[in-house]
Amino acid sequence: MSVSTPLTVQRVSELVMANQAIRAPYYQSAHDEGVRFTDLDRGLQWGADVIPALMGLFRVEQDTRDDHPDGWVGFARHWRGATLWLDFDLFSESEESDSILVVTAISGLDGKKTIVDEDFGEIELPTQVPTQEEWGVRQKQYQAVRRKDDADGSAAVMAYIAALPGWKRDVATQFDEIIQREVSDVRRAVKYHQPFYGVEDQGWFASFSAFSKHVKLSFVCETHLEPEPPSGTAPERQALDLKETDMMDEEQVASWVRQAAENPGMGWLI
Repeated sequence: MSVSTPLTVQRVSELVMANQAIRAPYYQSAHDEGVRFTDLDRGLQWGADVIPALMGLFRVEQDTRDDHPDGWVGFARHWRGATLWLDFDLFSESEESDSILVVTAISGLDGKKTIVDEDFGEIELPTQVPTQEEWGVRQKQYQAVRRKDDADGSAAVMAYIAALPGWKRDVATQFDEIIQREVSDVRRAVKYHQPFYGVEDQGWFASFSAFSKHVKLSFVCETHLEPEPPSGTAPERQALDLKETDMMDEEQVASWVRQAAENPGMGWLI
């Protein structure tokens, strides 16, 4: 569920430093080419640019655009001098759970003192631009937090699933529900920009990822599953690819989940 709690610059930084920020499945590095596109866009990166920007926002606004009813936008100065525009949603699994910041897009804007945008009006820019060294310090601060754990817990995975479109969200939800049913004490986390499922103190045993025409359900274990899934060439890379027109065999997937959970094939690596 998206939440309408007012979002502040300080709150964004707190979420990042709590490792409660993830990249949306279809995150974009330049969301409006020809309008908000600069040379900087070609080199923008998730870790190197988005995280330091989120920790250095100077302005956050609720998104008033018709196609972003629950979103937010933030503005930060890049060390190269340009201004970064970031789109994000704030997701919470329930009213009691922690919020997850889901970043959906980033792009660069030209401007030295002010930027005039048709949706948000005049954006005054701070005169102080961070140095490359200061940018690097922010990145290292986040990495120190991230090394302790990835975006952990079911809220991060639920936020990822909620950001998927249509039928892909349905497949991911079905897979998640099967895992919860078969492995009641499952541990969830978003690692390497995709959801992972694990057994505490043993390792990760499953994950999924969404592509343009299919959703890949992956099983990570030490031995081949019985029967072997149709995709993958090794125990740690066994998978099932589902297209929009495919029906999931829940009984078979549940069996693979149980087998993989009994013998996880990926340790607690960050």
